[in-house]
Amino acid sequence: MYKSKKSKALTLTAGLLLLVSLVLSGCGKSNSTADGSSATSVASSTQQAATTQGTLEPYEIKWYIDAGPQQADINTVQEALNKQLEKSINATVNIVSVDFGNYDQKMQMVIASGEKFDLCFTANWANNYYQNVNKGAFLPLDDLLNQYAPTINETLPKIGWDAAKVKGKIYAIPNYQIWAMTNDIVVRKDLADKYKFDPKTVTKLEDLTPFFENVKKGEQGITPNGVTKGCLPWGRTLVMNGFDEIAGRDVPGVIRLGDADTKVVNQFESEEFKNNLKIVRDWYEKGYIRKDAATLSDMEADKKAGKVAFQFGGNYSPGADVGGKAQFGGNDVYDVPVSKSYLLTSSIIATMTAVSKTSEDPARAVMFYDLLFKDKTLYNTLTFGIENKHYKTNSDGTIEMIKNSGYDYSGCGWEFGNQFNAKFLKGQASNIWDETVKLNNSAEGSPILGFSFDPEPVKTELANCNSVVSEYSIMLETGSVDPDKKLPEFLNKLKIAGVDKLLAEEQKQIDQWKKDNGK
Repeated sequence: MYKSKKSKALTLTAGLLLLVSLVLSGCGKSNSTADGSSATSVASSTQQAATTQGTLEPYEIKWYIDAGPQQADINTVQEALNKQLEKSINATVNIVSVDFGNYDQKMQMVIASGEKFDLCFTANWANNYYQNVNKGAFLPLDDLLNQYAPTINETLPKIGWDAAKVKGKIYAIPNYQIWAMTNDIVVRKDLADKYKFDPKTVTKLEDLTPFFENVKKGEQGITPNGVTKGCLPWGRTLVMNGFDEIAGRDVPGVIRLGDADTKVVNQFESEEFKNNLKIVRDWYEKGYIRKDAATLSDMEADKKAGKVAFQFGGNYSPGADVGGKAQFGGNDVYDVPVSKSYLLTSSIIATMTAVSKTSEDPARAVMFYDLLFKDKTLYNTLTFGIENKHYKTNSDGTIEMIKNSGYDYSGCGWEFGNQFNAKFLKGQASNIWDETVKLNNSAEGSPILGFSFDPEPVKTELANCNSVVSEYSIMLETGSVDPDKKLPEFLNKLKIAGVDKLLAEEQKQIDQWKKDNGK
């Protein structure tokens, strides 16, 4: 973990120094974010913020996060954060947390309106990184990072920056956490034990059906499977199904993991997708999934109330069962991998933070984010709240969240800068970060690891296909409609939208990337 800052930008304890040096061995750290060049002059607002701390004007940093409903006691925590920020960079932060299932739509509206804000969560699966870069929503950060983010530059391995680049420039900061992608499932332990369900035996979706059936019959008031529009089975089992995405989780175009030829295919035409829809439709019709799943943002409240038995996790990380317990209302859970582990460009960019082009002080925004990498107190206040009000510290140094305290982002720490700054939750092993490193290092590299898609040549087709996917994916992937009727209609509209041209451009760029990099 981090020690106090002296003359160097960052001093590391032996444990985290080992972590940083080991993550993705052979890739090294990058002290230069883009191309090793020295920083150059940027916008006038940046130059103003570059003056000494004593002359910085007060500034409020508005930050959109994809972390569920706004916490009831957010103002108390922001006051504590702002006391720290005012001393260091003369800034305050205004956090706007959006429901998981509504974040995409919300950010589309915010960006389209030209609203002034500073930071936002972006990824390949939410607030699509590539599409926002293509329409100029995010600022290029290379110079800003070189000038105002010494800790981030010291900390992130080079592969992280390579994954974030679009046409050679960086438009978002990868959050430092588990980068290996391993699909997982989360099951309430008491119910799994009661019905003799061993989640470690799951290798395909069908293996889950008997457990859902037992919960439906035997547990009144409990939803067997917590599928919502913000938690869709297909996107959270993509690696389990053997695919790596190219331009975003919901964008047509994937390659098959293990395919050295890297042939691009349309995942929505695959047998795997068809089978997924068939099974989920069966679950829906049998009542294992809520009838309003297609319009339901999330089931966070129901999970905390003990009313959900199971959820697709998305990506496994060591110690995730402890975080899952907090999300499932204090009920112990099994958080179990259901796929091999792969290192993907998409898994690295699965959680990033971008600076809006409408920011009036992008330098201050980057300064703030650098502090989240450097300052453990700041990070932990943001993630866990205030000691003895939102969490308590145990004699062994671990912490426990206080129920119904009004603040708990303990399950979203991967979204806030450097998760390796986090306090240990009760039950988490003290070697959790070492285990995370091992998982990152042992993960098999995708055939297109390091490839970044440039959407510019097919921006019209991409936008058209995205509209079609948005129209059909949620109702299909929640099981709310008959796939035998709606899937052919979906695929036909993708054809009209230009999916073949999009797939051809993806193939062209991958082939060129392989040629340029001797793959």
